[in-house]
Parts: sequence; C-alpha cells; structure tokens
Amino acid sequence: MITKILIPVEDLLFDEEIREFLVQLNTLAIKLKVLHVVDANRAVVEWPSMEYEQNSQALVRTVAENLRNYFPGVEVDTSLREGIVKDEIVKEAEAFQADLVLMGSHGRSGLGKFLLGSTAKDLIPLSPCSVVLLRAKKSSKKLEAKSNTDNTASKK
Repeated sequence: MITKILIPVEDLLFDEEIREFLVQLNTLAIKLKVLHVVDANRAVVEWPSMEYEQNSQALVRTVAENLRNYFPGVEVDTSLREGIVKDEIVKEAEAFQADLVLMGSHGRSGLGKFLLGSTAKDLIPLSPCSVVLLRAKKSSKKLEAKSNTDNTASKK
C-alpha cells in the first residue's frame, strides 16, 4: 500500500500532472514530501548561490501549498537538499521511507540530454522504492520553452 510519496521537483511544470496522479490513487491516507535538490554546480553557473537557494525554497513552498490546498487534510512536508541530484533523492527517499517517488520527466533528448544528463534514468536503478515518471502536457511544454527563452534573453 502506498502511504508515503516523495515528490522531487525542479520547477512548476508538473504541478497539474502531480495532482492528477494523486487523484487517481484515490486515497487520502498518504503523506507527501516535496523535495528540491540544489545542484551546487548548477547554482554557481546559473545564479549567485543565495538567490538560487531562495528560489529553491520558494519552489518547494509553492508546490507544497498547492498540494495542501488541493488535498486538504493530507500532510505535506518539504525538504531542500544540496548535492548530486540523484543521490540526494535516494537519500531523502530512504530517510522518509517513501513507498513511491513521483516526479516529472522533461523528455529531453539529443544534446540537451547529453549536456544535462537524465536524473530519472540515473535514479530508477538506485531508488529504494518504485519511481513514477510524469510527462508534461503539450501546453506545459510550450510554457517551458517560452520560459527558457525569456530566461536566456534576460541574462544577456
């Protein structure tokens, strides 16, 4: 029986898909934990570390609040870790005694996958429990592409 679900998040792209999956589980006897891993290498490259950490804290707070609002009465905790993403997800899943890891997959391929790696691919054989990967809806992918373009333009 699934009672504890770890939800690693990188962004808000899969917010709706996460809720839909949890509705399909058809149980409120669950405990959720939203996790974001601050990849130390990425934080240094993308933003000053303090800003990256503040944005990470805001991300887990937002996802947790959305879940609490959508599923009143369900316990939702948050966690922020720093390190190698796949390793930190495994450590959190073990510490939380998760029955399931529920996460989005951006579906990157080609050069994007080569440069960024695939956390999901690396996580599956290491995870102490089952891993469910969610795909973003096409409308969400367009938003992500626009967001990435906007972020690139603002950094120039």
